[in-house]
Amino acid sequence: MSASLTIALGVELPPEIVERARKVSPGVELWTAAELERDPSGYREAEVALITGWLEQEHLREARKLRWVQTVGAGVERLLSPEVVARSELVITNASGVHAQPIAEHVWGFLLMFSRNLHLAAARQHEGVWQSQTYRETLRSLRGKTLGVLGLGAIGQRIASIGPAFGVRVIGLKRTKERVEHVAEVYGPDDLETFLAQSELLVNILPLTAKTRGWIGRRELATLPRGAFLVNVGRGATVQTDALVEALRSGHLAGAGLDVTDPEPLPAEHPLWKLPNVIITPHYSGAHPGYFQHLGELFLSNLQRYVRGEPLVNVVDKQGGY
Repeated sequence: MSASLTIALGVELPPEIVERARKVSPGVELWTAAELERDPSGYREAEVALITGWLEQEHLREARKLRWVQTVGAGVERLLSPEVVARSELVITNASGVHAQPIAEHVWGFLLMFSRNLHLAAARQHEGVWQSQTYRETLRSLRGKTLGVLGLGAIGQRIASIGPAFGVRVIGLKRTKERVEHVAEVYGPDDLETFLAQSELLVNILPLTAKTRGWIGRRELATLPRGAFLVNVGRGATVQTDALVEALRSGHLAGAGLDVTDPEPLPAEHPLWKLPNVIITPHYSGAHPGYFQHLGELFLSNLQRYVRGEPLVNVVDKQGGY
C-alpha cells in the first residue's frame, strides 16, 4: 500500500462505517456511492473498491490502480471476466459468512413448509377453505430424514448445525473430504452418486463456475430417492431447469424450494411458477436486517488488514471461480 489510499465505495454503507473507513489510515481519500454515481471516474484512482459484484467494463479498464476489490455477495461469477482473472495483482474478496444465518433460516423455512404442507394451506387461506383432512393425509416429518448439503462453506455449515434439532442426519459434499462439525459423512466430488442416493432432502449451495454449471441434471436428479425435496439457494444455473421441471412433474421429486432459478429473473410464463410442489422466492434468502452493517464490519476488518499488509479473509480463487 502506498502512503495515500483511495477507496471507492460503490455501495452505500452506514455513515459510521464510512467514517471509520476514512480514519483507517492518515492518507485515505474516500469516494462514497453517491459521489461515484455522479462521477464514476473515482474508480480510476481507486486502489480499493467495494462493489455489488461486478464493475462496468469501462470502469474496470480505467481502474488500473485497483489492487483489492471487496464484493457485497458471496457469488463472484459476474465479476470474473477474463480481464479480471488475468490481472494477477488484483485480489478479490467476497462476503462469505454475512449470509450464513439468514440463508440457513430460509432453507429450513422451505423444508418446514413442505413437511407441514404450509405452502398448500397458505395458498388456500384467502379462499376461506377449511381442508384439514387433505393436509393431514400428506404430512411428512423431518425427523429421521437425511439432509445432503452440496457445498460446506459457511452457509452449508450453519444449515448443518441446525439439523440435529429436527432429528435430521446431515451429510455433505465438498472438494476436500475433511471432517465438518454436525456432518455425519463428508463426500468428495467423485462420490456424488453415493451422496445423492442418500439425500432425501438436498440443499444446493454451489457457486456458479465452469465446472458446476448444469452439474445437477436428469441423471443426478434420478439418483435422489423418490419423493426427495430439493432446495436451491446457490445459483440457478447449477441445476438443469428442464430436468428439474421433468422430475417435479413426474413426482420423482416431491417438491423444490427455489430462491434462485435459471433463467433469472424467472419469466412469468415459465412452468415452474405453475407447479403446486414448488415454492419460489426471488433471490433474497441472504437478505436480512442490518445486512450492510454486517458487510461494513467485514469490509473494515479486511481494510485494516490491508493497511497493515496482512492477508485478507475471504480471498476468491479467481481461477476456480469462488
